[in-house]
Amino acid sequence: MQGYRKVLELATAHDADPEDVDLDPRQVAVGGIDAAAREGARLLLQAAMELEVDEFLGRTRYERAGTAREGYRNGHRKRTLTCGSGSFDVKVPKITGADEPFSIESIRAYQRTSDVILKAIPLLYAEGLSTRDFERALKPFWEKAGLTRSSISRANKQLHAEFEAWRRRDLSKVKPLYLFLDGVHERVRFGTSEKEGVLVAHAILEDGSRELLSLELGPRETEDAWRALLQELVRRGLGEPKLVVTDGALGLIKAVKETWKRVPRQRCTAHKTRNVLNRVPRKHEQRVKREATKIFHATDLDAATRAVAAFLKKFGDEFPTACEILARDIDDCLTFYRFPEAHWKRIRTSNVIERAFKEVRRRTKVVGRFPNEKSALTLVWASIEHDRLKWRGVRVDDSMLTVVQEAVVLFAKDPIRVPAAKTYLEVA
Repeated sequence: MQGYRKVLELATAHDADPEDVDLDPRQVAVGGIDAAAREGARLLLQAAMELEVDEFLGRTRYERAGTAREGYRNGHRKRTLTCGSGSFDVKVPKITGADEPFSIESIRAYQRTSDVILKAIPLLYAEGLSTRDFERALKPFWEKAGLTRSSISRANKQLHAEFEAWRRRDLSKVKPLYLFLDGVHERVRFGTSEKEGVLVAHAILEDGSRELLSLELGPRETEDAWRALLQELVRRGLGEPKLVVTDGALGLIKAVKETWKRVPRQRCTAHKTRNVLNRVPRKHEQRVKREATKIFHATDLDAATRAVAAFLKKFGDEFPTACEILARDIDDCLTFYRFPEAHWKRIRTSNVIERAFKEVRRRTKVVGRFPNEKSALTLVWASIEHDRLKWRGVRVDDSMLTVVQEAVVLFAKDPIRVPAAKTYLEVA
């Protein structure tokens, strides 16, 4: 009660009429804390605006002008505002006859909604909510003020601006250790029925942290599209990574080899395993998968090489196509064995970004088809950035960095070769 009276005293001290107080203290029990907060906010804001008028004119209401500034009060205009506790009306004072323009600083011109709520809209957008979802989710806040599509559009301009600044930022101080490249396909624009590729580059840095580096539109994930993304990374100052992790897309592989000729490449073992299992009858999948797992979870490179030979010998006659798929490019699937063992789990697959893509698909599903490229890329970026906060980094110390550097040098002199795979492909 005492706090409420202080608010009332402050408001009436600056000429707010006590009869204007919409909330009797006894009504708090009915309206709850939100009702009290709305009324308190209204009274304090009203008092602040009246104080601004006093300071501008150099006199309070009913005080003679004397040597004070020219001008006089000329009523109020009503404005409906929305804050976290709901909507309320304030009376914005007007001044006429002044020798210079007067503007209220307590609330910005045309402001209708608190910045906190406006900042929440892009976050909801990143979560994949549609405009209709916004209206349902935020209806308790907007109440009579209403939430229009234009309100959402204006709030989301902030998210678009942040994305544009992010995609053009300087990367010269970024030190990539492992670079991951992959793509997700989305319905990018109206008027077409096909999906288009959104190309994504992210990295584990030399300090062990993860960072999303680039996101570009790349229809059908062509070699030209990937080359353009990589060249843009170089133009923005990105240094040469120590290892590039990719799937088996030929255009991507060619673009990587052209951009960084000396950098070793790790082909995602999860993609390779799925490609193999796609050539195996379902009832035999688990049996084949167990043998493939022995290759990619061996104790070292020699053991993995022996496991490849055992796999081809065991299934060569039963599943020749699956064995051919396994043998092709198997050398690139074993690259991770030459890098620090503590990093094997993180670099043998592109699973981190694959999990992020699942979140992207979940959030873009409610959109259906984006109106344009910019909207699609912004939402994909916001979704991945939101998910990136949950990504776990890796431990990196000086000894591990030494192992990494030695691996790069060794690859230049002695690339990995799996004789059993080469022999199998020659015979096949």
